[in-house]
Amino acid sequence: MTDSTTPLTALCNICHSAAPKYTCPRDKVRTCSLACSQSHKRRAACNGLRDPSAYVSKSTLATAGGIDRDYNFLSGLERNIDRADKETTERGVSLSGQGKPVFQKRWHDNGALGKYLRENGIVVHKAPIGMARQKANQTRFIQKSKRIVWSVEWVVEGEKRIAEVDESRTLEEAYKELMLEKERENKKRKRAQDDADAKAQKQRKQPGPLQAVEKQEQSETSAPTGAEAVSKVEGLSTEEPPAAPSTDEAKPEESSKSLQPPPSSDDTSTSETIHFFLHKPHTSSTNTVLIPIPPVTTLTNALRHKDVLEFPTIYAFSTYAQPATQISSIEAAPVENTLKEAEHTTDILPKGFITLDQYKQERSAEDKELMGMMESIPEGQRKVALDGGIFGGAEEKKEEEVDEKQILEVLQRDADALKQ
Repeated sequence: MTDSTTPLTALCNICHSAAPKYTCPRDKVRTCSLACSQSHKRRAACNGLRDPSAYVSKSTLATAGGIDRDYNFLSGLERNIDRADKETTERGVSLSGQGKPVFQKRWHDNGALGKYLRENGIVVHKAPIGMARQKANQTRFIQKSKRIVWSVEWVVEGEKRIAEVDESRTLEEAYKELMLEKERENKKRKRAQDDADAKAQKQRKQPGPLQAVEKQEQSETSAPTGAEAVSKVEGLSTEEPPAAPSTDEAKPEESSKSLQPPPSSDDTSTSETIHFFLHKPHTSSTNTVLIPIPPVTTLTNALRHKDVLEFPTIYAFSTYAQPATQISSIEAAPVENTLKEAEHTTDILPKGFITLDQYKQERSAEDKELMGMMESIPEGQRKVALDGGIFGGAEEKKEEEVDEKQILEVLQRDADALKQ
C-alpha cells in the first residue's frame, strides 16, 4: 500500500495504486503487474516490442544502453536474413509478411525421401509452388518408425478424395480404410442432419399462446353432446367387425419369409471385385492412361519404376461378374498369372480411359504411319529431307568441301598487307 501523499507519477500508470515494477519497451508506460501490463496493451493497441525507428537523442545513443540497442537491432537483422536464406534454400520454407515460416512441401534429393525414390526408381514430377496439387501434398518421412507416408488421390465413381497411405499397405487394405472413413463421415453427416431436422420439428410442434387458445376452442366446439355420443356408440356396436385372417393362412406366409435364404455372398450378381489403376501423367494421348495394379500389391511395389505428379493418383473401378470359382483359382495361381489378369481388365474401363499397353500400341501405330509416309517419298527427296532438313548432314558436307588452298591464299594476302 502507498501513502496518500505519494504523487501519481511515482505510481502505476494503469491502476494508480502500487509502485511500478515494469516499463513497456515501446511506450515507456510503467506498470505494477501482469494484469496492468495486459490492460495497457489492450487500451493502446501496443504489442510491447521496441520500435527501432523511434527517435532517440544523441546523448542517449552515447550511453551503454544506446550501444546495446543498436547492436541488438543489427544482430537481429542478421539472424533473420540468415534464417530466411537457410529455410528458403535448404528446407523449402518461405517467410510470410510477419516473419512466420510457411512450409512448402517439396522433395529433397539428399534426404530420406530422395533416397527412397532413388532406391525404388520412382520419378516424381514437381508441381509449381502455390498450385493446389503442390499444397495438398503431405507425403513425408516418419523419423520415429523409419517409414514413408504417401498422400494418395483416390478416384472412386468420379469422386476424388486424398488420403494418407503407408508405404507397406496393400491397395486393397488402403481402399478398405478409405471406404470405412467415408462411411463414418456419411454417418456423422446423417446424424447431424437428423438432429437438425428433429430440432426443427420440435420447434414447429411447440404451440405458441395464440395457437394454444385456438386449439382449445376447436376441441370445445368439436366435442359431441351426450345424445350424439350415445347414438355413435350404438351405431358402432351394430356394425360387424371385419373378418380377421385365419392363423392358418397367415402362418405359411411368415414361414415362407423366415425360410427364405439370405442373398449369398458367392453369387455372381453380388460378388464385387475392385480393380485398381495408377494414373500415368504427361502423355500425348487425349485419353487418360492407366496402369493396372493387382490389389495385393503394396504401395511401394505399385510405384516402383513409375512416374507420379507430386503424389500418386489411383482409380478404382468395380465389377460384379467374377464367379467364386475364379476367385479361388486366382488366389491359388502365381503372381505372374495375377499380373496377366490385371492386364486383361481393359473391358471394365469406361470411355475416355485406356491402359498403358493400349497407349503403346497407339504410339507404335503412329510411328508406323509416319514411316509409311516417309517411304512414299522418292528416295532422292527422302535423303535430302533426312540428311539436310532434319539431321543437318548437308552443312557438315559443305564444311568438308571447303578448299584449303583458298584459305592459305587469303591468309598469305593478309600477311603481305600487314608487312607493307
